[in-house]
Order: sequence, then C-alpha cells, then structure tokens
Amino acid sequence: MQSFSEQVTIEKILKARANIRAFVKPTPLFRAEKLEELFGGAEIYLKLENFQYTGSFKTRGAANKILSLTKDELSRGVCAASSGNYAQAVAFVASRLKAKAVIVMPENAPAAKVEGVRGYGAEVVLYGLTGGDREDKCAELTQQYNYCPVHLHDDPMIIMGHATVTVEAAEQIRVLSGSFDEIVFPCGAGSLLSGAARASKSLMPNTKVTGVEPAAVPRFTMSLKEGKPLTVEMGQTIADGLRVGRAKPLNFELIRDNVDNLLTLEDEPIRRAVREAALRCKIIAEPSGCIGIAAALDGKIDTGAGRRICFVITGGNVDVKLLTDILNM
Repeated sequence: MQSFSEQVTIEKILKARANIRAFVKPTPLFRAEKLEELFGGAEIYLKLENFQYTGSFKTRGAANKILSLTKDELSRGVCAASSGNYAQAVAFVASRLKAKAVIVMPENAPAAKVEGVRGYGAEVVLYGLTGGDREDKCAELTQQYNYCPVHLHDDPMIIMGHATVTVEAAEQIRVLSGSFDEIVFPCGAGSLLSGAARASKSLMPNTKVTGVEPAAVPRFTMSLKEGKPLTVEMGQTIADGLRVGRAKPLNFELIRDNVDNLLTLEDEPIRRAVREAALRCKIIAEPSGCIGIAAALDGKIDTGAGRRICFVITGGNVDVKLLTDILNM
C-alpha cells in the first residue's frame, strides 16, 4: 500500500493541473493596496478563487476526481455530500460531462448555495446538519441507486485537484520576480490545505504555509495536539463552509508534515474581514474564504514591513442577507 506521501506528490499535482484545464479557469492574483493600509507595511496579495467557475476553488478537486472515473462509473451518476461549494462544483462538472449528479446538503444550507446546485441541473437532497449526517445519507443513496461517490475529503484525486491553486499562485508571483513570505489558506475538511501545502513546499520551499480554522470547530488544532486525527464537537460559526468535525488521516498527515502554522479564529474578525474585502477591495467573498484576512486583522499573522503575504480567497457564494448584515454592522 502506498504511503500518504506517495499518494500526493508534486508530479501528480502538476498532472492534475493539466488534466482539469478545460474545467477551470486561471484566477487573478490581486495586490490589495487598500487592504495594506490596515496592516504594518506588508504587501498583501489575494488569490481570488471566488472568481472560479461556480464561485469557489472546489471546482478544481471535483473536476480532477470526476475525470478520473471510468465511463461505466460516470454512466451510473455521481453522488456527493457537501455543505455548498463542493456541491456546486460537482454539479457543474457533471453537467459539462452530461452525467447525473445527486447532492446531499445540510438542512440549513444557505439558500444561495442550494439554488446554485439546482441551477446546474443536479438533484438536491437536504438531510441532517453535520458532515457525518450527509456522508451517511450519501452512502445510503449510493448503495440504493449504485451511484459513484465523489465527495470524500481524503480522496487523493480531490486533494491534488485543489492543490493546483498553489501551482497557479506560484507561477503568478514568479512573473513579478518574487515569491511569498507566507501563504494563508482557510481550513475546513483539510482537502485544500493538505494538498496546497504539499505543493507549496515543493514549489516555494521558503514560503511559510499557514492554515486558519474556526475556533468553534478546531478539528486539526486538536488533532495535532493529540498526535492523531480526531472528531470534535461542532460549534456554530459564520464560516459555514469550514464546519466539518472530522479530521481524516490523509489530510491530517499532510497538514502535520507540510503546514508551518495552524490558527483558530472567532467569528467577529471574520465578519470584519468580509466587510473590509468588500468595501476596500470591491471583492465579494464568503466568510469561510476570508478567514485568512481575518487572522491578520486579529493580529495573528505578522504583517510587518518587507513581508509579502498571499491570502487564498476560497469562495464568493455568500448569502445576500448575511452580506447585507455584515456591510451594515
């Protein structure tokens, strides 16, 4: 059996990048001068995955996974469990391939995300409130209807697809004759952070990799403290896309071995980050996607003069009412 390191390599990540090229688009690397005014002199860059197809980075992993299926598997239809953004990504890729998609979403999923999934022609099943609930229901539907599951957070194909965001960011900053001192990722189930950190250590070995997760759901923070993947009780957080309680072994080990710093954050600075991104940068980003900026606003990231920092903005599918409330706070 292959080790986790052998399953997720830079060679395979680069192959994934070529594999998904027709299903994703390069997203901008944007220097946020107005945001820099809030900090201590660092150059601030935003990698804008909210401009990706479906409005989030998850199209990358969904495309790489679904394109790895056989014709027979694809003909049976695909089934995924997701709180929203990955659901839309699966629905989008399946629609492009003319395959049936069934998505299990939480009963409290934001309306914008549910409608986004249906807009790509997928069937939505609303079930439960936790990631475990959704995965159990997805397993039940898969067994009943012989669908092909494409949602596992520790699937190497999904992880390597997500990791292509780092490949792209590294190329973009290299055009500017430089590299990042630090690159910051939101952390939910860990499939982005694990793969992106692995790619970063190969392509930008001198760049510090930081992950940020909600204090209400500190699954990887607690797992690293205990030295093994754990399942934690899930509190409530505005960063709904990061609300996953279970740390999977593959993601845990990649994060343990490749991430330099893992932070936790309360909701208030996340609200402020969404507001500052909108008002200063004219960028609409969801709370989960802004948690890295929020950590900097909360003083948890060094933004001193001479540093060059990249925050990966992972998604822009924010509920209109929530955004209005944040802008008016």
